Amino acid sequence: MKIKLIFTLLLPIALSTVTATAQDSPSFELAKPSAKQITFADWEVGAFIHFDLNTFTGQEHGDGQEPPSKFNPTQLDAEQWVLTAKALGAKYACLTVRHEGGFCLWPSKTTDYTIANSPYKAGKGDIVREFVNACRKHDMVPAFYHTAAFDANATLKDYKGKLDLPLDWMTTWGKAMSSAHKNDPGLKERLKKIQVEQMRELLTEYGPIGFMWSDHWNAQDPNGVWRAVTDLAEELQPEMVFMGTDTWVPGNETGHVVYPMWNAVNTVDGTNYSRPAPTKNDITDKKNNYGLLETDVLTGHPLGKFWRVRECTTNSGFHYGGWFWHPDSVKATFPKKLWEHLDLYYRTVGLGANTIINLPPDDRGLIPEDFVTAAKVFGDEIKERFSNPIAQTNKIHKGDTLELSWAKPKVINTVVTMENIANGQKVAKYILEAYVDKKWQELKPRNKLIGFKPYNNSPGYQTIGHKKIDRVEPVTTNKIRFRSLESIVHPVEIRQMSVFNCPPVVKNFDSKFPFLSGLESISESAHNGVKRDKNYIGENIVINGKAFQKGLMVCPVGKTSEGHIEFNISQYQDVKGITATIGIDDMVDHNGSVVFIVRTYQNGLWTDLYTSETLTGNDDGVDIDIDFPHPTSKVRLITTDGGDNANSDHAVWGNIQFKLEQ
Repeated sequence: MKIKLIFTLLLPIALSTVTATAQDSPSFELAKPSAKQITFADWEVGAFIHFDLNTFTGQEHGDGQEPPSKFNPTQLDAEQWVLTAKALGAKYACLTVRHEGGFCLWPSKTTDYTIANSPYKAGKGDIVREFVNACRKHDMVPAFYHTAAFDANATLKDYKGKLDLPLDWMTTWGKAMSSAHKNDPGLKERLKKIQVEQMRELLTEYGPIGFMWSDHWNAQDPNGVWRAVTDLAEELQPEMVFMGTDTWVPGNETGHVVYPMWNAVNTVDGTNYSRPAPTKNDITDKKNNYGLLETDVLTGHPLGKFWRVRECTTNSGFHYGGWFWHPDSVKATFPKKLWEHLDLYYRTVGLGANTIINLPPDDRGLIPEDFVTAAKVFGDEIKERFSNPIAQTNKIHKGDTLELSWAKPKVINTVVTMENIANGQKVAKYILEAYVDKKWQELKPRNKLIGFKPYNNSPGYQTIGHKKIDRVEPVTTNKIRFRSLESIVHPVEIRQMSVFNCPPVVKNFDSKFPFLSGLESISESAHNGVKRDKNYIGENIVINGKAFQKGLMVCPVGKTSEGHIEFNISQYQDVKGITATIGIDDMVDHNGSVVFIVRTYQNGLWTDLYTSETLTGNDDGVDIDIDFPHPTSKVRLITTDGGDNANSDHAVWGNIQFKLEQ
């Protein structure tokens, strides 16, 4: 038997075929998910409840030095959290029972850094119990966030050195932790004992838990703490899905998943105790050793030994701000627009992943009203789109071709395909066709997504896995056909195929024409996506202290050192050029540098009309006024890394707008 492997490169996207035979790998067996991994994949959407002492201190990670007396939610309602998650469409809700700062939302016996020493319910409260009770009351699967890697309070509790408080996560936080370990040889073992006992409390005192988000899992594991808590979780709750051995993150916190994507992986040490290993074509950041694999873009491996459900975190994917709620004076925390939420769904669930959407309660202990509204609108929209298929298969189909028909021709624009992953992920390339005018024709994919390289913002027909949602060019038909063109093994198994006519995704921007931030683009790619009228955290975009209410933020992507956004202007006959103020949004202490380029398309050729000098965070904005040659049909705005670190280049086209004929 021949095993045909399609491996897809990301930069650029291209196919190369490698053929292997059973004789080449006589012991080969396709990786298959466990029953609990299949269940987790079927949940598809979860809710993240980030609530902690950080909510009251303005910190994001917590340095463990803020007193428990600051934790005082006066209107806390765990049922409100769960009902909001339920309206979102979540099947599970995950509470940060103990974040990196070390503050416990239950009266743990392992530390005095808990709500037992806070004003909440006069020290008699147990938010973890309130949460799991609310979940069970409203048919929501309870899940916990806990990290055995970082516990700032326990680490620094006996530290004698000077601390520059509050500790900054990117600079002084890690240095303080390292110094504490260096000066106290017995600290690692004490920390390990604390983490193991906290895990034991959580998994024995609160009943069955469906999932545990184990932040920073397998972060080099120098003292074996991860192996210890992983084994303990398996011992105490073997039916619980555990992040690390059962799921894996996609390499970002913006809700982007690679495509094509394989759930099967190999690991760095060949065991299920370690993180996935990159293939030779994957993009990785080897300097990252704190367990999230952010900036690591892993495609998985179709012949991988272990199954890991891809699970997408969505900090900046669903809202502005941070993981935790903060007052506007610290970091405005508010939802993005519905069309951005739909894009998040299509680029995660729609590409075969599970997505966990953040719903952070405020200092009252309530999820803010705008989040409650946004969650319900999103959940209702997904139900409207996918609850009533035009047609749907009702049994597992084995074979490379599957047809689905219905009585009368109807307009269709969406096809949802699911593999029977119980027997592994097999499809590497496929095609969807519709029967029109008595012949089969390809359904052209229209899967345009918000994305930045190396994430695929226009996925076609390659992998399926748990689920692939394909938006296609609308056609009128009463029959469609799926055909597998390349697969890892035969036969291909399709669990379900459904057909829909979904309403269009309407993009509503804050600005309007002639501002370019109010226009739909042809294509775009930028670090964390192009931002319109706001920066990453929801504030005005700024150039060296000057704020702009309108404009575009098009930051270069680290691996390509370029960002761009492109517009079709052929429909705007009175456009004669653009004006803007260009420069850097100073969010990084003047460390960025960028070159700005304006490129136009006319008569079949691209022409660079303008190239700036290298601008840094120390420079004031530069006003530009550019006329377009006639006839210009497209314009592309490009930002390139000025030679330092593209991730710090917050490139702004402030107040960019078209000049119009008078």
